[in-house]
Amino acid sequence: MASPVYEQLLTVQDLDLALLQYRHRHANHPIQQQITELDDELATYQTTADEISGRQSELSAKEAELASEVAVIEAKRAEIDAKLYDGSVTGTKDLLALQDEAEMLVSRQSDLEDVELEIMEQVEQVDAELAPVTTQILGLLARRAEEEGLLAAALAEIEQEISTSETLRVEAASPIPADLLSHYESLRDDLGGVAVARLVGSTCDGCHMALSAVSFDQIKRQGDDALVNCDQCGRILIR
Repeated sequence: MASPVYEQLLTVQDLDLALLQYRHRHANHPIQQQITELDDELATYQTTADEISGRQSELSAKEAELASEVAVIEAKRAEIDAKLYDGSVTGTKDLLALQDEAEMLVSRQSDLEDVELEIMEQVEQVDAELAPVTTQILGLLARRAEEEGLLAAALAEIEQEISTSETLRVEAASPIPADLLSHYESLRDDLGGVAVARLVGSTCDGCHMALSAVSFDQIKRQGDDALVNCDQCGRILIR
């Protein structure tokens, strides 16, 4: 019959294992993986949107440049028209030169406006290309916000479980002698969290290996309060 203090140590171990599981779930919650996948998808769409937006900006810059050049031509034409009709230029040669320049400006303006129209059509195409990508991004952002809310609620629940288990752990560990608890904790770090195991017959329930006949005989001769360890894995044995 095992001493109650060793049964208490097993209770501490159960709580420690539960805490490990809670903390693992907190750090690796499946909803976080879903958020990561959404982030990857968002990054892909954002890359596409950035590329389209870049082309959109280039076209807008060209459109603005053409509009500015057309405005300069219109101002120049207005200036020439004023000279042609205000009587300030009377020489035939000068008048013909102004008319030639006006015709050249008209032709140049027409060419620019044709290019401007083509660019406007390209802008419409790019806008149409960007619209569904933007819709996808907005949808993914909405889903991400929803998942973040679910994650926050799930993590809060786990944190409550951790807090409760930590309190229970302190209470369960309080009657255990400090040297035994320290021995348990040093073993727990080396044995994957399981430092205490029951002795079932002559087999350690931690490593599932049979103790040597000599070791088993020695254990049977010791009192219930004696600290015994498995000679195979080193775990504290509860008899």
